[in-house]
Amino acid sequence: MKLIEYKDIDEKVYRHTNANGLETFIVQKPGYSKKFATYTAKYGSMDDHFTVDGESHRVPDGIAHFLEHKMFEKEDGDVFNLFSKYGASANAFTSYDRTSYLFSATDDFDKNLKLLMNMVEQPYFTDETVENEIGIINEEIKMYQDNPGYRLYFETLNQMYHHLPVKTDIAGTQASISKITKEHLFLCHSTFYHPSNMVLILVGDFDVEALMTFVDEHQNARGIEYIPEIERKLPEEPADIVQKENIIEMDVQETKIMLGFKSMQESLDNTARQRRDISMIFALDMVFGEQSEFYYEMMDSGLIDDSFNYSHMEEASFAHTMIALNTQDPKTFRNRFIQIIDEVKQKEFFTEEKLSNQKREILGDYLASLNSPEYIANQFTKYHLDGYDLYHLPEIIDDITVDEVKADFIDVMDTDYMVECILKPHG
Repeated sequence: MKLIEYKDIDEKVYRHTNANGLETFIVQKPGYSKKFATYTAKYGSMDDHFTVDGESHRVPDGIAHFLEHKMFEKEDGDVFNLFSKYGASANAFTSYDRTSYLFSATDDFDKNLKLLMNMVEQPYFTDETVENEIGIINEEIKMYQDNPGYRLYFETLNQMYHHLPVKTDIAGTQASISKITKEHLFLCHSTFYHPSNMVLILVGDFDVEALMTFVDEHQNARGIEYIPEIERKLPEEPADIVQKENIIEMDVQETKIMLGFKSMQESLDNTARQRRDISMIFALDMVFGEQSEFYYEMMDSGLIDDSFNYSHMEEASFAHTMIALNTQDPKTFRNRFIQIIDEVKQKEFFTEEKLSNQKREILGDYLASLNSPEYIANQFTKYHLDGYDLYHLPEIIDDITVDEVKADFIDVMDTDYMVECILKPHG
């Protein structure tokens, strides 16, 4: 077991890799009554084509999410009920590249942790339970499709991406879900839920030696020695967009618009991706944040309202920026938005003063968040699987320069790679 100390922020993390490949991190939070655990497989909705030990497999879209649903169901009932019985609150989620199972508890932590590990490690699938789940998830997909914001988001992704599965609903489609069998589920579980492809994060006030021994003994008892070779296969994605403009109609009251900026940068390493991710947060906040001159101008003129929002996503295989709001005049908003981008690019908009203010704000939020075991567990998992370190964030934030922010904004907010999707009422 290795101790990692972050003295500047007074954090201690214990790390251990079991013989079967599982990485375990214990984030020690003295005095905290609440404890949090996440057990995560590096396996998400984009992993629909892969090879394991040289054998190629293609599986139906939505299978990672389907598998997440099924892991709570065992032969003797729903594991959710046992977590509740032991005083824990449990949940799970699937993203593009990971599936996480989690719980929080103040008492009986070891008992709940044992339950979590057994649940995730021991699959139970039958033809009947798979068929039942197909019906349940199909209803979930229908519900998503009826959600205007969700529909707008995925329509925009489909305008940006030609081939990458990021454009496919994480839950899959009704057609793809209907093809899932128990054999698919056993294959994906044995491949991606192998301990060498997972990470366990435990946050709270623990007897660290005793807890790490508890985890190690459990993992050793599994008797897993063989580690498979997994290779994920992603289709080649061109830099250009698919469709510049699109209008869709739904049974809605208000017109919505979403602008998407595709910014493929496959050559970026982990550090460069993390820097650009943070740099774009700074850039977008400076240009469009609630304290910016452009935000006030657009709000005062009625171009935007409280629904206006923006985000940047920087992943290993894709990157994009999204802008969305409700508006009765999408054309005027789009034109002014593009003008603002051009104005920012052509003048010295980004300054040391603005960047310093942004750094103070994001560091303040970051340090406050370190008081939340839930935030630490989830974000530590995300950063670790992305090849980053959550606790090195202050150093990176401090190191980012005005020139870097400006260059990233110019590169990412390129209207040649911009798509526009409008969702409006029928008729």
